[in-house]
Amino acid sequence: MRSRNSVQDDAGKTWTMDGEATAAFQQSAALRIALVWHHDGKTERRLLSPDTPLVVGRALPASLCIEDRTLSREHASFVLSRGRVWVDDRGSKNGTFVDGRRVSRAGIAIGDEVVLGSVTLQVQALGARGDSLGLEGEERLLRRVEDELTRARHFRRPFALLHVRIGAAVAAEGWLKAVRACLQPVHRVALYGSCAAQVLLPETGAEEASRIAQAIAAACVGGDARLLVGLALYPDAGSTADELFAAAREAARRASPGHPVAYGPAAATVLARQEPADAGIIAGQQMRALLETVRRVAASRLPVILHGETGTGKEVLARMIHDSGPRKGRRMVRVNCGAIPKDLIESTLFGHERGAFTGALQQQKGVFEEADGGTVFLDEIGELPPAAQAALLRVLEVGAFSRVGSSREVEVDVRVVAATHRDLEAMAASGAFRADLYYRLGGVVIDIPPLRDRRDEIEPLARHFLRTASEANGRSVEGITREALALLDAYAWPGNVRELRNVIERAVVVARGVIVDEVDLPPRVRSPERAPDPDRALDPQRASATGRMSSSPDPEPRSSAPPAPEEAAAEGGAPARGMVQQYEARLLHNTLEAAGWNRAEAARRLGMPVRTLSYRMKVLGVKRPSSC
Repeated sequence: MRSRNSVQDDAGKTWTMDGEATAAFQQSAALRIALVWHHDGKTERRLLSPDTPLVVGRALPASLCIEDRTLSREHASFVLSRGRVWVDDRGSKNGTFVDGRRVSRAGIAIGDEVVLGSVTLQVQALGARGDSLGLEGEERLLRRVEDELTRARHFRRPFALLHVRIGAAVAAEGWLKAVRACLQPVHRVALYGSCAAQVLLPETGAEEASRIAQAIAAACVGGDARLLVGLALYPDAGSTADELFAAAREAARRASPGHPVAYGPAAATVLARQEPADAGIIAGQQMRALLETVRRVAASRLPVILHGETGTGKEVLARMIHDSGPRKGRRMVRVNCGAIPKDLIESTLFGHERGAFTGALQQQKGVFEEADGGTVFLDEIGELPPAAQAALLRVLEVGAFSRVGSSREVEVDVRVVAATHRDLEAMAASGAFRADLYYRLGGVVIDIPPLRDRRDEIEPLARHFLRTASEANGRSVEGITREALALLDAYAWPGNVRELRNVIERAVVVARGVIVDEVDLPPRVRSPERAPDPDRALDPQRASATGRMSSSPDPEPRSSAPPAPEEAAAEGGAPARGMVQQYEARLLHNTLEAAGWNRAEAARRLGMPVRTLSYRMKVLGVKRPSSC
């Protein structure tokens, strides 16, 4: 899905470094797994031998003795078993902590830190000479990208993701070092299969990201091998981690030796991409009734609101509405309303005249003019600012608008399909969204059920995505085991169909043979813990309103971490958002308290930057007690 921390041995078997690194790979690719820690101003390293426990403590009989009074005599053991690094606490007094949680046993990945008492050890991948290659694991890189998304949205700063691939058989250490040489320490790298890596460039704009991508593409890796780079920028290429990773991968696939750097969507407005033809017709009982509604609606001129969680397939349905209607021969233009700066949204939608504002050097048509005769797909319509809402209402009512900086009206014939995960009806009632615009847009409101309520679709969708991913990545993966399918069926799928597609693509890339097994799935899918539902946690959806075309009422809002029972009783059914915030506030407070209110230490235990911790403390009202 996102970073694939995996590599391939000489026999063609693939082993993932964040969960399935093995001795066979370590010997063939010369990447070794080690524990790294700092003591008395020095950096120490100890290699992990496959299936040989390494016991860490302060004195014998521990096999690795570190002189620290916070360690127990035999504090914890580490073992590289069946390709995964495991840590087991051995009844220590001060505990073993992973991601700020005290654990008795846990699987850990490259880049992960384990705290034993006051000693911090990190799992690293080393080159043949024992030097760190600066790699991270899948879940760690994902957390960093999501942290960067939080900062980027709050401070309105860009960042970039790169997907780097190499087409020739070159030792992993060689080309990884070539990539690292072009980067700064703040940049993060994770392997993706045996011949690719993904790179996070925090707070990096288009010009600097392009310069770095060109430098990587020009790096010498030996022989005729070339590094090919795909670049995706936030927010132009997407507004979620899944979208950005997918955009970078797609760009890298388009790169070639003649044009070694390819770019993802370079603007917030892009043509909607056609999904695989048969992906749209894989439907269970609920979706079959919904698709019949979509086909009937497609023939009309009515505006449509597609309402559903992130990744449920709103864009696929929008394309189906367009392609099944009388406008299928004209353009469909997609706009992500949440990715456009507020001061540019009207210019983007309706165009501008020369000199209308600083930087307007020439007349520019907007989305509605470009889509004249076709369809405009307004994704994340709930993020549209009030001024743009008023202009959109006029387009819907009279089919005309004025460019920014002009009083002349332009007439257009467009159909509008909007999508959102927000409850627009509730927003209209509270004044957060124009009620008249909601009623004008909502001629038909189609509620799309989440994937967790469409369990009968998971297996056929997984098999479809497996075929397409196998072809796209040049693999010969032919099937998936029943055990892996059972894990897919049990998972909560907060990212819905999009997350399933990315999980299967990841599995295809790291699979060791022709069958995807449970070990090829990401840790979060294999774990019994279920991920929270982000849309419902942040914006609980109400049951279908009267007059909506919906296959079933929305399920109850979910939260992966509800408040304590006494708090839940006092709340009397408080919204999921409040429950999640209460849990997060308690987690931050407890971690800060355990760290003596040292923000740097607390941030390290939580696995987040200090700046993100400070921001969340401010938002949640977490303050240091005056007695501390």
